[in-house]
Amino acid sequence: MKISTSEYFKTMNNLMGDQQGKIAKLQSQLAVGKKTVTPSTDIKATTASLKLTTVISKEKDYLESLKSVSGSLKEEESAMSSMTEMLRRMQDLAIASSTDTYSDDDRKIFAIEVEGYLEDMRGLANTTNANGHYLFSGTKSTTMPFVKAADGSISYQGNQTEIKFDTNGGYKLPLRISGNKLAGVIERKTGDPPAVTSRVDMFKVMQDFLAAIKANNMPAIRQGGEELDAVSKNLAMNIVDNGLRQVVVSHRRDITEDKIIVYESLLSDARDIDYATAITQLSQDMLALEAAQSTFAKVSQLSLFSFLR
Repeated sequence: MKISTSEYFKTMNNLMGDQQGKIAKLQSQLAVGKKTVTPSTDIKATTASLKLTTVISKEKDYLESLKSVSGSLKEEESAMSSMTEMLRRMQDLAIASSTDTYSDDDRKIFAIEVEGYLEDMRGLANTTNANGHYLFSGTKSTTMPFVKAADGSISYQGNQTEIKFDTNGGYKLPLRISGNKLAGVIERKTGDPPAVTSRVDMFKVMQDFLAAIKANNMPAIRQGGEELDAVSKNLAMNIVDNGLRQVVVSHRRDITEDKIIVYESLLSDARDIDYATAITQLSQDMLALEAAQSTFAKVSQLSLFSFLR
C-alpha cells in the first residue's frame, strides 16, 4: 500500500501534536503539584478527590464537635470537683461541731463558713458554659436550675432529660448530667424505730446542717454529718461517670484523627502528582518528541532528486 506525502505529513503532525499535549499536561501538573489541573485533566482522580474531600470535611466537623463535647465535660468535672472540696471541709466541720472541744461561739463561726459554702455550691450548680447555657438544667439549658426562694429553700427548675451526643457508633453519650442527678437523692430517717424515711437532696442536707449548727443541736449535727457523707459519695459517683464519658470522647477523637490521616493520605494519592514519576515521564516524552521532530525534519527534506546523483 502506498502512503501519500500529504498523509504522511498529517500522521506525523498528529503524533507530534499528541506528544506535545502529553508534555504540556505533565508540565501543568508539575507546576501545580496536582493530577487534576482542571476537572477534565483526570476524571477518575477528580471524582475520587471530590468524594474524599467530602468525607474528610464531615470527619473534621465531627472532630470539632468532639472537642466541644470534651470541653463541656471538663467544665462539668471542674464544677463538681470544686463542690467536692467544699463538702470535705463541711464534713470536717460536722465532726468538729459534734464534739465538746468547741464552744457555742466556735459553732457560730462554723455556721458562717458553712453558709458561705452553701451559696458557693449553689453558684457552681448554676454554672454556665461559653454559650451561656446552664450545665445542670437538663434540656432546659436556658433555665437557671437551682433557685433560692424567699424562705431560703432551694428548688430545682430544670428537668431530668439529659442532652445526648451521637458518637457515630449508635451510642448516645450524655453531654451533661441533670441537676436532679447532681443534687442526688438522700434517704433521711427520722424518729424512733420504726423510723420515718424521707428523701432530700444535697441542698436540703446542707441547709438543715447549717440550722443544726446554729441551734447547737448535737443529734442533728451528727445526722447532718452522716448525710453529708452520702452527698459526697453521690458527687464522687458523678465525677467517676464524668471521667468515663471523657474516656469515650477521647477514644472517639483518636479514632477520628486517625481516620482523617488515612483519608488525607488517600486524597493525596488521588490528587497529588508523584514528582519523581512525572519528571521521568516528562523527560522520556520530550526525548521522544525531539527524536520525532528530528526524523520528520530529515524525511520531509527528501525527494527523488536526492537519490539521482
